[in-house]
Amino acid sequence: MFYEKQPKEEREAYKKILKQIGLMSNLFSDSLKPALYYRAHENAFCKYFKADNLARHDCSADARKGDIGIGLKTWVGSNNQKVAEFGKLKKELDQLDGLELVKKVSEFRNSRITTTMNMYGIKEMIYHVVIREDQKMELWEGDFPLIDIENIELISRRKGKNTIYFTDGKHTYDFNKAKTTLYMVFDDMVKMDEFPVEIMDDPFEMMMNIGAQDFGNVQYAGSNSAIAKPRYRELALKLYTMHKGVPTVELKSGLNQWNASGRKRHPDEVYIPFNKKDRDRPENKDFFPPRDQPFDLKLPDGQHISAKVCQSDGKAIMSNPNKELGKWLLRNVLNLNEGTVITYDMLQEKGFDTVLFTKYDNGHFAIDFTESDVYDKLYGIEEE
Repeated sequence: MFYEKQPKEEREAYKKILKQIGLMSNLFSDSLKPALYYRAHENAFCKYFKADNLARHDCSADARKGDIGIGLKTWVGSNNQKVAEFGKLKKELDQLDGLELVKKVSEFRNSRITTTMNMYGIKEMIYHVVIREDQKMELWEGDFPLIDIENIELISRRKGKNTIYFTDGKHTYDFNKAKTTLYMVFDDMVKMDEFPVEIMDDPFEMMMNIGAQDFGNVQYAGSNSAIAKPRYRELALKLYTMHKGVPTVELKSGLNQWNASGRKRHPDEVYIPFNKKDRDRPENKDFFPPRDQPFDLKLPDGQHISAKVCQSDGKAIMSNPNKELGKWLLRNVLNLNEGTVITYDMLQEKGFDTVLFTKYDNGHFAIDFTESDVYDKLYGIEEE
């Protein structure tokens, strides 16, 4: 398991910060069970175990440490918990029912786990869970499994409801068709640790009587201090376009550039579309170096490749050589055979349709793959 292999000082710091967060529970609730917002849990885990935070990347893992991917969860009560949502695949799933439905859901679930592992260089997946009981927290860990589709059996269907229960012989699942949400019963975990959590009676009064000076040399978000953590610029680009209201991956360009007419092309040739609307956004001006000037691009699994802005008006981001990005994405991550045309539905199955670039400086960038919600949030778009 992950937790027991971490240095003692890191485990103690992690527990201490969870206690401190739980101390303030009465800001949100009057329960004896300490409060722990899931984002606070994700950030604390990654900070004190020095893990990469993947929680905002819309992938199956919330964190990565080395080649281990970690799903982070916290709850009170039932161990039947949400493990995946398939809202963008609802149209396809609505056409299915019974065993056919749960097998398709399981295929989607497995595909997203496998894609996450390939993309981030992960070899093993686990769950790390904080269960909150009266005035204490318990740390549990367990498997993060693929569903054994060949051994799926239906258990029951709640009368008058859209929920189907099934098992693969190892775990019990249920799929809520209306919410397109998959749940799993966490019944095979191992307890790693537990500790008491005091809950302050009136955290509001305490907060009213403290000021910034009480926290010493603290770094604040947006601080101009030279020691403040740098805020890097980001740029999001969609991997599809809209044709008459239908999201579409272009047949002969972008991720399917290898399929373009004209000269003979390598089957791994792809590029990231950088369309005029995104090039013209004020916040995107001068984000990349000038056209044809190479820069270092860090991939999600930590590899570095050379890339550059190409084509007329700088409408494409390509690796250098062109086939390098395609080989990694099409073959290593998506496991596609040569000649397979990428469609929007395929991207939805894999769990991404957008890329997010992070700029460290003029010569060093990182790329990640996410969903269009990140694009909309970054540019303040409610509806397009």
